[in-house]
Amino acid sequence: MPRKERIVEIESLRGMAFAAVVLQHSIAHFSIVPETKLEDGVLLAILLMLTKFAVPLFIFITGMVLFYNTGDQLNYSRFMHKRLTDVIIPYVIWTLIYFVLTPNGIRGIGWQELPELGLKLLTGKTTSHFWYIIMLIQFYVLFPLFLRSIRYVYKRFGSRGRRIVLLITGVVYLILTDQLGNIAAFMERLHIPVLTEAFTTYADRNFLYFFFYFVLGAVAGISVQHWNMWISRLRWVYWTVFIVLGLRFTYLLMLEYQKPEGIRITFYTVSLIRPDMAIFLIASIMVMYQLAGKLRNHFAVRWLGWIGGVSYGGYLMHMLMLRYSYIPDELLYVAWGINPTIRTILTWILALALSCVLPWLISRIRWGKWIVGTVPGGKRNIRIKQHMKNS
Repeated sequence: MPRKERIVEIESLRGMAFAAVVLQHSIAHFSIVPETKLEDGVLLAILLMLTKFAVPLFIFITGMVLFYNTGDQLNYSRFMHKRLTDVIIPYVIWTLIYFVLTPNGIRGIGWQELPELGLKLLTGKTTSHFWYIIMLIQFYVLFPLFLRSIRYVYKRFGSRGRRIVLLITGVVYLILTDQLGNIAAFMERLHIPVLTEAFTTYADRNFLYFFFYFVLGAVAGISVQHWNMWISRLRWVYWTVFIVLGLRFTYLLMLEYQKPEGIRITFYTVSLIRPDMAIFLIASIMVMYQLAGKLRNHFAVRWLGWIGGVSYGGYLMHMLMLRYSYIPDELLYVAWGINPTIRTILTWILALALSCVLPWLISRIRWGKWIVGTVPGGKRNIRIKQHMKNS
């Protein structure tokens, strides 16, 4: 089967999503420093809402790429082998790294630590951002089910019927996010090992609470031309939703900051799993997709594409890079009296740079793929290109 043409927007979208993830975690750190005042909280809230799209966009990209690249027949064993080498093994390696390199220093691993390590490996609890990897692996494992269901809809219904099915699916998803607490309480009463925990303790990494972004990506990947058409047609709708709900959430955050003991910067109001946030995030995905399309033939595409190419390895290591990025803040920025919002931006830039350059460098060593996944221009890619050139 001939190789399909690359979707230009995807390369930029990955870069946008990863940069937004690093900024979100920078914001979380500086929201609790003593120097952060209400005016900083307002600016951080605006920045947070502008970057909230990051994880749903990653899920959308995954769905779009998988459905765009999968032909008539899925070789599931080959599919999972690639995910094992590109996603799961690097995740295991970085789980070990985070387990050993704790914020308090280096810890050893003995027989007594193995049960704890095993549980954290399976749940992504080694560090705060690995929940996404656990949720992503569920989509990979269940991909044949998604593939069969969505292809059935496309064969069974015409364009109008497909839109109705997508709309119904979206409504079901909104109901699901609205009933998060009730579902957790019901599962708690059932007390089924593993399954109960999936809807209670680990509900934030349960694929069911994020599946619509994957389905939306699948719809885009199956028919990119039609997706681009609707992105153009609906631009006033999703931009309006994005702006109105973004302002609403910013206002709700201002109310959340006001505690009985005084102003305290927190972000509980804007958790990902709630129906109004889901609507905002769907609109955000469309906004970012349109912006990525506008960047075509612009120098920014190359930079965002490069960032996107190293984004998986960067995602795995970026929390560690943030730890090191706080050192200049503690030694210099505080002493210089720099505003906390500016300190957030400076820390973000440094952490993002480290999280991009290091995966790129690691990918160029012989076993780099096992540490940071496949990186365009990495050692394995170079060998493949040389082989094709010589053959």
